[in-house]
Amino acid sequence: MDNRTPVVGIVAEYNPFHNGHLLQMASVRERLPDASFVVVLSSNFTQRGIPGLADKWSRTEMALCGGADLVLELPFLFACNAAPEFGAGAADLLARTKIATHISFGMEDASYDTRSILDILIQEPASFKRSLRGKLDKGLSYPRAVGEALEEELPGSEVFLSKPNNSLALSYLLRIGRQGYPLLPLPVQRAGSGYHDLEPGPLPSAAAIRSALQGAQDSRWPRWARAVMPSSTLRLLEETRMKGRFCPGPQPLWPLLQALLLRSSPEDLRKYAGMDEGMENLFFKRYKDAASYDDFVESCVCARYTRSRIQRQIIRLLAGVDRWSAAAASRIGVPYARLLGSSERGKKLLRDRARYSDIPIVTRLAAVEDPVGKLTAAAEFRASKLYELLLPKPELDYEERQSPRALTANPRAPSTFPTVSPGTVACKKPLSP
Repeated sequence: MDNRTPVVGIVAEYNPFHNGHLLQMASVRERLPDASFVVVLSSNFTQRGIPGLADKWSRTEMALCGGADLVLELPFLFACNAAPEFGAGAADLLARTKIATHISFGMEDASYDTRSILDILIQEPASFKRSLRGKLDKGLSYPRAVGEALEEELPGSEVFLSKPNNSLALSYLLRIGRQGYPLLPLPVQRAGSGYHDLEPGPLPSAAAIRSALQGAQDSRWPRWARAVMPSSTLRLLEETRMKGRFCPGPQPLWPLLQALLLRSSPEDLRKYAGMDEGMENLFFKRYKDAASYDDFVESCVCARYTRSRIQRQIIRLLAGVDRWSAAAASRIGVPYARLLGSSERGKKLLRDRARYSDIPIVTRLAAVEDPVGKLTAAAEFRASKLYELLLPKPELDYEERQSPRALTANPRAPSTFPTVSPGTVACKKPLSP
């Protein structure tokens, strides 16, 4: 493998890894048969502020068994954040490590020409800025305000941006354009159910799969859910359940949030990142009458605050993300690349290309040395411990004891998925959906 071999970056949550993700890799292989894959994987909490069904280590193993060669962590400060910060962090990781040559992402409208939208967002003409400010002043959420302001400049763009995968794709492209990163885009037309669709189907959404798995009343996953995931994913999910590490959802966070609000004032809350525009007052007003986590979130959703923003804010509040740390990370960008797992091919990629990286590539967060990196790592540890509190059998030191996973089996061998030893993954590597 030389430096001319294409390496395709994929930004993912894999919550869980399913056949739609296999389809994305297969689509890329049709265009680039010799490509390797480096996955930028969300940490234990996702972009929409929900915990992963399984922790990042199990989802790393899902990725490796599904075809990934390298898995890098998108740190919590970026993973559990709004689309612009999420996309910027992911693009930074792929570009600054100098490993990837391309970036692939799913879109609801993969053939849409995004150049006109990108030109407006990068150049920010005066008419766009005036319109955006006016809409924010009226109390609209930032995503909606951007969409409406763009629509005035470019009719049809609001509908395009209203679709979740289109919006995330634009955040990657915007960061790439602003920074001049040499990453070639490979959009893939999203197939199957919509992002929020909870109905089963041949290619259901990850949300539908999560709902089915978390709602299972006995030890068996629903038959249709089993049919839309690779056997390796099923095996790993079953292992998490047997070990008491299958996450039932965010509901256990409710007493933690109540306790924090009981001992805090609105002034205390304003010290935390993202607690803006009167959100601290809204939280104090709503939590007293809420009966559960879901009830509280629902009561806070309004024109200014989307559900995702409320969910993210709860997680960032409980993880103690202060304004200074968040601002420093946003200004500097992702300060390190943490390796979560690799195949044999991925190890060769690291040997060949890691020397050119602009940021340190580490296997342990304790190895991070620069100040912003230490802040980012500290937030990662706190978020990981918060995630542990959601599990049936929490292990508060779990994160500190983990090491990168390694794909050890012949990826094309027709083997079953055996029980694996710590730090290794042995599985059949699916090559097609």
